[in-house]
Amino acid sequence: MPTASRIDHLWRLAATGLAFAALGLGGFVLALTVIPLATTFMTDRRARERRAQSIIRASFRCYVAVLQWLGVLTLEVTGAERLASCRGNLVIANHPTLLDVVLIVALLPNARCVVKYQLWRHPLLGPLVRVAGYLRNDQEPQAFIENCRAALDDGSNLVIFPEGTRSVPGSRPRFHRGFAHIATLTGADLQLVTITCDPVTLVKGQAWYAIPAKPPTFRIEIGERLRAKAFLDAPTRARGARRLVSYLESYYVGS
Repeated sequence: MPTASRIDHLWRLAATGLAFAALGLGGFVLALTVIPLATTFMTDRRARERRAQSIIRASFRCYVAVLQWLGVLTLEVTGAERLASCRGNLVIANHPTLLDVVLIVALLPNARCVVKYQLWRHPLLGPLVRVAGYLRNDQEPQAFIENCRAALDDGSNLVIFPEGTRSVPGSRPRFHRGFAHIATLTGADLQLVTITCDPVTLVKGQAWYAIPAKPPTFRIEIGERLRAKAFLDAPTRARGARRLVSYLESYYVGS
C-alpha cells in the first residue's frame, strides 16, 4: 500500500474508532446530564420526551457533520423535505448498516424509534432510548399497539426497520409483519426510506475496524408516502398486512 494511502487508511481507522466511542459515551452523557438539565422544570412527560428527541436530533446532526468533516463518510440525501414534513407517520427503512438510525433521526423531526429490548437495556444507550420515550418491541401485543397509536396520534413519527436487524448483503429482504399490523390497525401512512452504502461497511457480521479502501458514500432516498388505507380493503386485516409486507419486500428489492 503506498504511503499516502496507508496514512489515509490509518487516519480513517482512528477516526472511525473515535466515532464509535463518541456514539456510545455521548448517548450516555446526553441521557444523564444534558437532557435532565434541559428538562428540569418541565412537568409534562410528553413535553420532556419531545425536548429529549429534539436534543438527540440536533446531536445526531452534529455527529454526522463531524463524520463527514473527518472524512469517515460522505452523505447524499434525496427528498429530505419529505421527512421534514412527516407527522404521525410510520417511517419504514431498510437496514444495511450500523449507522442507519443515526442518519434517519438526524433528518426526521419528532422521531420515536421502535427498538429491540437489548438496546433498551444497553448500559450506555439504554438511558438515552428510555428518556426519549422510544418504544421497546417486546411489549405485550395489545399494549404495544396502543402505545404506537398514542404516539402516532400525538404527531410522533415511528422509525421502524422491518427486517428487525441489519440486512445480510446480497440477500433478499425478509420483513417481520409487526410494522404491517401497526399500519393496518392504526391506519397510519408509511414514509418509505431507502439507504445504500458504497463501498459497503458496518454491515451485519463485520467488525467496525474493517473499514473499506475508500470512504463510503451513504445515500438516503426519501421515497413515496404509502397510504395504509390502500391495504385495508382485503377480506381480512391479516391478509391486508401480508399484502403490505409483500409489497414492501418487492419495493426494496427493486430499490
